Amino acid sequence: MNQNDQNEIQIIDSSSNDFNQSNRYPRYPLAEESNYKDWLANCKESNLDRLSTPSSVQDAVVTSLNIFSYIFGFLDFGATSAGLGILGALFGVFWPSSNNGISEDLLRSIEILIDRRINEVERNRITVQFEGLRAVMSNYNTALRNWNANRNNPALQSEVRSRFDNADDAFAGRMPEFRIPGFEIQSLSVYAQAATLHLLLLRDAVVNGSLWGFDGETIESYYTKLVCLIDAYADHCASFYRQGLQELRDRGNWNAFNNYRRDMTITVLDIISLFSNYDPRRYTINTNTQLTREVYTEPVATPGWLNLNSNPDQFQQIENDLIRPLRPSSTLAALSAETAFAFFQSGQTPLRAILRTRTSHFNISGGFGTDPWQGSPNPTGPSESQLQFENFDVYHVSSEVTREVSSENSGLFGPQRINFRMVSISGVVASREISSPPFGRYITNISSSIPGIRSANPTASDYTHRLSSIRSTSLRTMYRDRTNIIAYGWTHTSLELTNRLLPNRITQIPAVKSSITPLPIVGGPGHTGGGLVSLAGYGRYMLINFISPYSPSRQRYRLRIRFVKDFDDAHLRVSISAANFYQNVVLPGSRTSVNPNLSFRDFRYVDVPGEFELVANRSYSINLGAPTSSIPGTCLIDKIEFIPVNSAALEYEGEQSLKKAKKAVDDLFTNDLKNDLKIETTDYDVDQAANLVECVPEELYAKEKMILLDEVKHAKQLSESRNLIQNGNFEFYTDKWTTSNNASIQADNPIFKGNYLNMPGARETEAGATTFPTYVFQKIDESKLKPYTRYKARGFVGGSKEVRLIVARYAEEVDAIMNVRNDLTPGVPVASCGEFDRCHPQAYPILQDRCHDDRIEQHADGGSHSCHGKSREKHAICHDSHQFDFHIDTGEVYLTENPGIWVLFKISSPEGYATLDNIELIEEGPLVGESLALVKKREKKWKNEMETKWIHTKEAYEKAKWAVDALFTTPQDTALKFETIISNIISAEHLVQSIPYVYNKWLADVPGMNYDIYTELKRRITQAYSLYERRNIIKNGDFHQGLAHWHATPHARVQQIDGTAVLVIPNWGSNVSQNLCVEHNRGYVLRVTAKKEDMGKGYVTISDCAKNTETLTFTSCDYVSNTSTSDHPRTCNSCDDYVSNESINDQPDYLLNQERNESRCYNRNASTSEESDYLLNQKRNEQWSNHSDATVNEQMNYVTRTIDFFPDTDRVRIDIGETEGIFKVESVELICMEGQ
Repeated sequence: MNQNDQNEIQIIDSSSNDFNQSNRYPRYPLAEESNYKDWLANCKESNLDRLSTPSSVQDAVVTSLNIFSYIFGFLDFGATSAGLGILGALFGVFWPSSNNGISEDLLRSIEILIDRRINEVERNRITVQFEGLRAVMSNYNTALRNWNANRNNPALQSEVRSRFDNADDAFAGRMPEFRIPGFEIQSLSVYAQAATLHLLLLRDAVVNGSLWGFDGETIESYYTKLVCLIDAYADHCASFYRQGLQELRDRGNWNAFNNYRRDMTITVLDIISLFSNYDPRRYTINTNTQLTREVYTEPVATPGWLNLNSNPDQFQQIENDLIRPLRPSSTLAALSAETAFAFFQSGQTPLRAILRTRTSHFNISGGFGTDPWQGSPNPTGPSESQLQFENFDVYHVSSEVTREVSSENSGLFGPQRINFRMVSISGVVASREISSPPFGRYITNISSSIPGIRSANPTASDYTHRLSSIRSTSLRTMYRDRTNIIAYGWTHTSLELTNRLLPNRITQIPAVKSSITPLPIVGGPGHTGGGLVSLAGYGRYMLINFISPYSPSRQRYRLRIRFVKDFDDAHLRVSISAANFYQNVVLPGSRTSVNPNLSFRDFRYVDVPGEFELVANRSYSINLGAPTSSIPGTCLIDKIEFIPVNSAALEYEGEQSLKKAKKAVDDLFTNDLKNDLKIETTDYDVDQAANLVECVPEELYAKEKMILLDEVKHAKQLSESRNLIQNGNFEFYTDKWTTSNNASIQADNPIFKGNYLNMPGARETEAGATTFPTYVFQKIDESKLKPYTRYKARGFVGGSKEVRLIVARYAEEVDAIMNVRNDLTPGVPVASCGEFDRCHPQAYPILQDRCHDDRIEQHADGGSHSCHGKSREKHAICHDSHQFDFHIDTGEVYLTENPGIWVLFKISSPEGYATLDNIELIEEGPLVGESLALVKKREKKWKNEMETKWIHTKEAYEKAKWAVDALFTTPQDTALKFETIISNIISAEHLVQSIPYVYNKWLADVPGMNYDIYTELKRRITQAYSLYERRNIIKNGDFHQGLAHWHATPHARVQQIDGTAVLVIPNWGSNVSQNLCVEHNRGYVLRVTAKKEDMGKGYVTISDCAKNTETLTFTSCDYVSNTSTSDHPRTCNSCDDYVSNESINDQPDYLLNQERNESRCYNRNASTSEESDYLLNQKRNEQWSNHSDATVNEQMNYVTRTIDFFPDTDRVRIDIGETEGIFKVESVELICMEGQ
């Protein structure tokens, strides 16, 4: 305090110690005794002090704080592992005897907050449905109490099972009534409270189900439903909370926006923040949790300021001024207040008010900071004073604000007096005040606090929130230099001021309690109880200081982290140096992006390997992050959990492991003899049972573990023996499978036991014009199948995107696109010898297969399917289920045709991927009734289709074979007939290519039914081309290599016409020639196939060095002239002096074979030979999958001319040209007469 201002500023500090808090629990004030029975008695309806005449909003807030307190206390120190649970205590809160329940108050409170009423019909509908839960919950609680008094009574066990089922069904039917379309926001509090009851009900069944007489499978189904509905209910609440918040932001009234945020945080978000702790298998013992979020009471201002709407810029500025930026959790240490002149008027005493403030804070994990000044930008005559709050909880603030005139809506200047009521950790009650007299004539008194558990006005013995921040602004006031608006921020008392671990409990420390700054803090999604810490980027790490518990002995702990990670894994280092604990941990990436709003399922858990021991009541620090590396993408930490470990806990875990393993192994078999597997037992089930057996501690149960190992190994043998798919678990890599080159076998994923198949996305050419799919398939031979039998095709998918599953015999009986979220990666630690530690998985998926929540079903994609069943819909899409299961039926066995059963996985998208294992095809049983009739009908249709295919095949094959036979002189294909020209070979090749069903209709490079006959004829065509090339003395006489070996003028070109290379002479100034070496004492035949278009003549001339010349002439009227001319004298050189044509068109002199096939079927590019084959086969597949009646026509209007020539020298020359128009030449041959 400024010593010069003692007459202007007064600080009042009054304290008393008449309130003894030695037994007080500030985080749950109703729990005045730590004894659970005493605490439970406190929850009875007769002890509830509900407000008599509160507003609906205030009543809803108090009720919600009441509910949160009971559940919080139950989870923290109640009998969570067995017993009556919490529902009996909560019944009196939800349905007190004084009225018809809390639903009416909850509905009206949100109506007031958002200023939007729900119509009376829907209101009555909601309240009636909520009231309907009273009877079923009352009956259930009665049955539960009766059973608890005599747990071994079978009748009471049956009664509690029946009452539970009735209650569960009631919630399933009524939950949709609490989210009526169009009124989801108004009913959100009711929905959250009903969801709480339903989840706690299911939790009772998971904890006590075996004692009630439920079998293991039923209990497992309830657990699956519990985990699934935690996700569904939490996401619904968070989503519609955000929707309402945005709606109020858009209206522009910041005060209404803030009121909604505060009250809905208490009545909805705080409630759902406890949902994750309802999982009794993850939280097996009491769990201490903390809320770190901050809420703000209404600013200290007049109604005129509070009710004023703002433009978007003003709105955001008020938000920035009055709401503290996200930062690590801290406690309020001190307030610095600056008073200045606020009111000047002639003849009156000038008034001073608190026009600027700033606060100092202690970081809970260490450190101290002071915020900048806020409030009036340029106060006149400022004077500073300070109040200390260290070691005190401020639970109530009273402010007196000076106004300009008497009207409550008039301009205001700022508070002249602020009184803080507080209580110390030791129980000392105090009141501190800062004021600046003299006081103004017109005063507004404003009370700021959050209700307690039993009353709207908190007291030193009953408060739920402590003051955590004081913020100021002068925005949107008349006199900014003389005005100040103050807002108070509050944190829940569950936020521990020290990070002290609690004995025999799981202690959750929120990540925002880290002491490292600046550390990126991001806002939570609403269901986490506060913000999150981002570790994404380079060198990020967090440091949390904590204190070991008061305990007479050392305590051992292990760590668990709740986190969000997209795409790639994050590799972190965890260390507690004082405990000599150093571990690496992997946060497995989800392999996909995360929702910006962070749904509940985006959060996962990871166990840090190893344990550590702490000395009692000593300070420690935990360091978590990647200080020397970079973490990509999104990496958010929610909380770190300290889980106590002791001998009793280890024995309990060992016993549970044995029970779980024994049940898993027993469930594999049909009987106690264990000589046969159940039909529904999958190969993946056997692997997982083996994992559970391996987790049984040998030091406690060596004999039992050995027996279970023998049994599970026998189960694996039975599973493999009945599986018609060979190497279905990829133990022998890709043996027995046909795969694309990019599919691989890996063994680095602990969700699979051993090897698994990894399928990356399809490959693309550089230009992206062609895609080469990734595939793997196996065909089960017909000899392994039984007639008229149903088979199951099934397997396990770790994760997949756009992978197509085809199981086919007569048609695509199963054709499904599987998109399975990659959410099972447990990231278990790897031991030094390379073995996964599956007994302590690091991460756990929150999303479970086959969630039956009605909300999810309502909003699910209408075209989606489970990956189970018999749907024959083309490209049916199935989501989420990691295990697929389809059936396929056989009719008669056809050993000759060998249709077999195809099991194919194919990815056609570059963005696709799949990890697969445990692929099976097993016999389910003989067909009867409708299934038998259906397969006979399908089989008959298939036989008709096959007959049609054979007819088409026979017709096409006979035509092609006749054409190929006609090319050769002998059946051995040793020589071509003289009259065979290139057009004959091309025509025959087209006929061969017209043979249908050469390749598999799903994969372009896999042989089909006619592959053998096609390849045989194709081989003979290749032989024909080869003989043709060898017979023709002219090199590249059919121009398939362009102008290679030819001298050509610039305008001459080779053009592809109808798939054939044709030389085009476009004008009289163009010509093409080739020099050849021959034997001068032999006769030769010059044969040319060409056509002339338009006017003029086209000619092909042969001449030797002795001036012997012969010419073949072509006209558009097919006029042929064999007149010999010598108009073009030639210079005769030796053969050695001839200039090689390669110098003009430098292309290699390929033999035919692959080069010819490629050039005729598609344009050559930089693709690999495998890709080229695929392109060729894919094109044929598209053309040949179905029979075409079209026949290949000969080249229209092309004429073949021949002439004999007897050279007198060993050098000849071929010239091609024309007189005018266009001349097209298909082939030029020079054949030695001996070859005839």
